[in-house]
Amino acid sequence: MDKVQKIYSEMIGFIQVFIIKYEYEHRGILKKMKIDSRLNMEIDDEKWCQLFLYKSCFNHCAQFILLRYIEDSGLSYMRMNKKGIEKWRSFVKNIYDALNILYDLAIKDLQQDHNDKIRTLFKESDYDVFKIDDELAKLLCEKLSNIDFSSLKKSEMMALFQLIYSLEQREDMRLHAFYKDAYALSYILDLENRQGVL
Repeated sequence: MDKVQKIYSEMIGFIQVFIIKYEYEHRGILKKMKIDSRLNMEIDDEKWCQLFLYKSCFNHCAQFILLRYIEDSGLSYMRMNKKGIEKWRSFVKNIYDALNILYDLAIKDLQQDHNDKIRTLFKESDYDVFKIDDELAKLLCEKLSNIDFSSLKKSEMMALFQLIYSLEQREDMRLHAFYKDAYALSYILDLENRQGVL
């Protein structure tokens, strides 16, 4: 199994758990966001909440892939790869019981990064209403921490995201035109128009 397929096969489990976990969460907040923003008002509330959930999920996937690419390329402190988890385990014995804290630290570091592009990719947005809890963080880390994301070429990252968010889903959901921008997701979907991954 090639690297893209291996990453996808592990991420699909994350996506399924994320969607099931948050399917009926924060409905009141989401409806308020819809009313306050006045965006996509023609979509009924149920469909609007579903589109928001999927866009949030895919944005978290994009953030994780970019986070691991940045860490494995040596552009940030290692936290979510095997070396990073082992290093943090030497400081905090039960870190494996709270990987979501490590994930949050990694994201917050990138939100403060000196590189404007990296800061923008991880900038807080409405889509962060659905958090990466410990269960979701473990799904991302358990089997993906051994994979070196720095060797992913731009074409492989695009292929990976075509598996995660298929062309059929893109046509059906049209998330690029839904509500507000999801920075990491938009960046990955526009990779073909960029020189390299970063």
